[in-house]
Amino acid sequence: MATNNRRMSNASAEAAKIAEECANWAIENDVTDDPYLFGLIEAIEKRKNISMWASIDPLQYLPHPDSNAGARYLHRGRYVAIFRNILVYFPVALTWKAVSEATKAFAKFVELNGATTVNFLEFWQNGYKILPETWTIANVAELDFLIILIVIALSFVASYMHERGIALRNSDSELIENERIRLGLHIMEYLHDKKSVNSTNISARLASSVQNLIASSNSLSETTKRIETTNKKIFSGNGIKKDLAKLVLTQRALENRRNEDER
Repeated sequence: MATNNRRMSNASAEAAKIAEECANWAIENDVTDDPYLFGLIEAIEKRKNISMWASIDPLQYLPHPDSNAGARYLHRGRYVAIFRNILVYFPVALTWKAVSEATKAFAKFVELNGATTVNFLEFWQNGYKILPETWTIANVAELDFLIILIVIALSFVASYMHERGIALRNSDSELIENERIRLGLHIMEYLHDKKSVNSTNISARLASSVQNLIASSNSLSETTKRIETTNKKIFSGNGIKKDLAKLVLTQRALENRRNEDER
């Protein structure tokens, strides 16, 4: 009776342990609404339809959680890339705006100084106090150069953040998959001997029973040999042989005396 109670207590503890392990893994990976995990935990806790759940491969039905590692790098890298893509058009826009301002100012310069022979590029460079210095070709070219340098730097930053985020996510995904496989193996180990007997698993059960029988037979044979050896040691002692001889002689003497008395 005590052995049965102990077995039931061990089974309950094992069931509680595997159910808690499944629940903790579901919470850590945000898959608490997964139907397989929810049903399995409920079945283990209520000891209901265990054989049905034992027939399902956990590694096939356990969910594949998404990793959130590297999300900060990927998020920021995405915004940096968007800003870079917008900024790349600034040099073109700035140059065409400068061309527009220089053209207007050059037209005004020609109107005021019709007899002066100055070409457009020379006017765009000098301004002649009509074109603001901001729109001169040298100033615009310098601004375009600085913007292009910023675009190059942003491209490097965006690429680094993206690659860093992907590396962190891949590494975390590998850890999650390893934990998933480990949990699946624990579930398979717990449900292994709870499958219903059918044509697909009877061979495995029979083989297990035969192995247990062979092990028990070997153990019994070893015990028998030990008993025989012990008996040989006990009954082969000189003291025991002498006692047996004395007992036989005494018995014979008593029989002889009894015979004499009868005569």
